[in-house]
Amino acid sequence: MLDSPRPVARQSPPPVIPRLRQRVFLRFMLVLVAVVAVTLAATLLVRQVTTSPLLLGISGGAAGLALAILASSLWSRRFEKRLTELVSVIESGSPIRGQEMARQTSDKLYAEMILTWQNAVKTLQDGWQAKHEEARRAHETLAELIRMMAKAVDERATYLRGHSERVARYSAAIARKLGLEEEKVEDVRLSALLHDIGTLGIEDYLVMKDAPLAPEEFEIVKAHTVKGAAILRPIETLHDLIPGIELHHESLDGLGYPYGLKGEQIPLMARIIAVADSFDAMTTPRPYQAAMNPDYVLEVMQRLSGTRFDGAVVEALASLVRSGALEVKKLRVPVSFRMRRPAAEVV
Repeated sequence: MLDSPRPVARQSPPPVIPRLRQRVFLRFMLVLVAVVAVTLAATLLVRQVTTSPLLLGISGGAAGLALAILASSLWSRRFEKRLTELVSVIESGSPIRGQEMARQTSDKLYAEMILTWQNAVKTLQDGWQAKHEEARRAHETLAELIRMMAKAVDERATYLRGHSERVARYSAAIARKLGLEEEKVEDVRLSALLHDIGTLGIEDYLVMKDAPLAPEEFEIVKAHTVKGAAILRPIETLHDLIPGIELHHESLDGLGYPYGLKGEQIPLMARIIAVADSFDAMTTPRPYQAAMNPDYVLEVMQRLSGTRFDGAVVEALASLVRSGALEVKKLRVPVSFRMRRPAAEVV
């Protein structure tokens, strides 16, 4: 029976850093030997003139020091020039440029430094790109899971279908209009997607009720804000989304819930989602009211600016809607409840 061929062991490349260290050490040794040689030569020359130990020491030391200063000056200038070239090669990120510079230089030590630094930077870039791609995929997966959770929440009642998606779209557009960074815009969007997740802890008969809630029932439903925050709190990755979920029913005048916060005590994320949520609730058909005209809703919200809603947020929404940058689709009336007349006022 023939023996199977043994795998050939892959030879690891020789370590680069120790080799560079050896070459740098040899250069320093050459300079040191040259300084010592010049010092001895100067001492011997002066010895032909005088035998004074003091003069011999001074002359030899002066000659060695002069050579050391001269060598250091020349080497530092050359090193500065090479270092500048090396930085430009690294910043360019072009492997071809680095290889060409390494071939053109007659200094083998410098050529090795170029290639070594370039390989190190490339390794770091590849690692960063891999981590960035991994983070991007994780974020996309998380966003898709959040969207699915929001859809599951909205599917509990016919009139809520698409509500979270629309609130998220309105909220992101408002946040972008207000000049928030894209990362913050995405946080607002994801928080708006999950703003009603706490209704999972509310009994179905209350969520699907096709008539106005009784006061005691409304108190139960109001708990969906803190329930939603409690659902997300164990997940550290989602902590930045909690303010929008827990506080989007707060009011600037302190009459909101769950904590009765006022004005700037309410995070901007929550103020944005509050406006988007109310706008969608009033422009879509609900069991207790017919869908209202968007222009009328904006007028109502502008009247409530400074008391219930943040005026800057309302103005941003109004600008987006009236310019056509934000489309408000007219939804088909669900068949599961009878339409009622629009409310004359929003309390």
